[in-house]
Amino acid sequence: MLTLVLASSLSAQNRAADSLWAAGNFAGAKHAYELALHDDPGSVRALYRLAVLASWDGKVDSALALLRDAREVEPGESDVRLYEAKMHAWKGDYRAAVIRYDSVLSEQPDNRDARFGRAQARAWSGRYQEADREFRALIDANPDDAEALVALAQLKQWQGRTDEAEHYATLALAVAPEDRSAREVRAQIRAIRRPRLDVVLGFGHDSDRNTAWWQSVGTSFLAAPGLRAFGSAGVMEVSDPVQHGTRLSGEAGVTYGRGNLSLTGALGARRLSNEFGTDRSLGTWRASASYRLSPGAGVGLGYAHYSFDETAFLVGNRIDIDEISVDGDAELTPTMSLGVGAGIGWISDNNQRKSLVVALTQRLAQRFTVGVYGRALGYDKKGIGYFAPDRFLVGEARGSYTYGIQRWEAKLSAGLGAQQVGKAGRAQSEWHAEARVARRWATINEVALSGGFSNSAVSSTTGAFRYYTAALSLRLGL
Repeated sequence: MLTLVLASSLSAQNRAADSLWAAGNFAGAKHAYELALHDDPGSVRALYRLAVLASWDGKVDSALALLRDAREVEPGESDVRLYEAKMHAWKGDYRAAVIRYDSVLSEQPDNRDARFGRAQARAWSGRYQEADREFRALIDANPDDAEALVALAQLKQWQGRTDEAEHYATLALAVAPEDRSAREVRAQIRAIRRPRLDVVLGFGHDSDRNTAWWQSVGTSFLAAPGLRAFGSAGVMEVSDPVQHGTRLSGEAGVTYGRGNLSLTGALGARRLSNEFGTDRSLGTWRASASYRLSPGAGVGLGYAHYSFDETAFLVGNRIDIDEISVDGDAELTPTMSLGVGAGIGWISDNNQRKSLVVALTQRLAQRFTVGVYGRALGYDKKGIGYFAPDRFLVGEARGSYTYGIQRWEAKLSAGLGAQQVGKAGRAQSEWHAEARVARRWATINEVALSGGFSNSAVSSTTGAFRYYTAALSLRLGL
């Protein structure tokens, strides 16, 4: 790629590194380029190739540092500037990426790689209309541009326009039948259009000796462009040292998305039975709307009516909840996001619940995130059989680590902080930890095992001091 240095003027180390690179021996090439850089700290070729290798290892910040060094030596080298723009896009700093692509295009208006990179950065940032125009212009200039065809197919998929997405993916495969990206996009599109089956088996237990087993099965399918229908059925068995209860449930609904707006509505029914209470049936319903104000910000509003039935006692206690919630999220920087939410619930025993939650998350590296989390909730009066403090406060520092290899993925997350139960309560330590391991195959098929352990009172319906859960889930494309 790099055009700034003629092969005849390369150092012996650079020539050796180039030979290893051409042979696919990237570990050897890395060592050779490091030696070349040691001999000549201003070797743009070595800096550039080491940046590429760093990016392949997921070390985007290291790649950007090497590219900055290369650009200081040779400010006008377009390959270096283009790869620097790509790294900013990979990092999520789309504005910086577009600025750098524009700087190349101001000098080379017909630079295809700069035009494609700018379109891709705009697509990733949610500027779909601009990206759509740029991809189409590239395809008009070269109908055999498989990369642009694949990118446009991906863009149509994100917009929920699956027919158009499959059309462009098919065109890309006609041009490049072995293109891996085109095959993957077409597989994703077909997976979206096919029905999906989700099965979950879960278990929960707390230090108040409440135990719950639940099983659920759900399906969803694309009923029309932008319209996805879903349904689910489940059973939950709950018990405590005194009694046992059962919840049977079912729900059906649709989600409709158009542009930046998404709407969801669902109706359901539950059958509750408790060996010391009266069996009863009830209807449930929920509705929500969300809108993306910009690529990095969105708001949502939801309403739900359901039974309060997480324990054996509550299953027989005939308590229902009507709840309204609002939430929002904003991308403060390319690596930092803020989420807020608030809710109010009217409980049928004449109680009322108010809640507020705030979360700030910072991505430190490709696999690490850290953040802070705070939640406050309070009830008008003490509830019978459920956790209902006049005030509950919790604040914690959080972190997570995700690692994937081939089709395996593992995630560890934890939080440590303090909580206060009741206005007169004293602050006490609070913590939780979760783990999840998943194995994927095909496009959307996945089996996952997860578990968590917490001493936060808010994790248990009864406010128990310790609470843990485990779940086994299966997702299949039909």
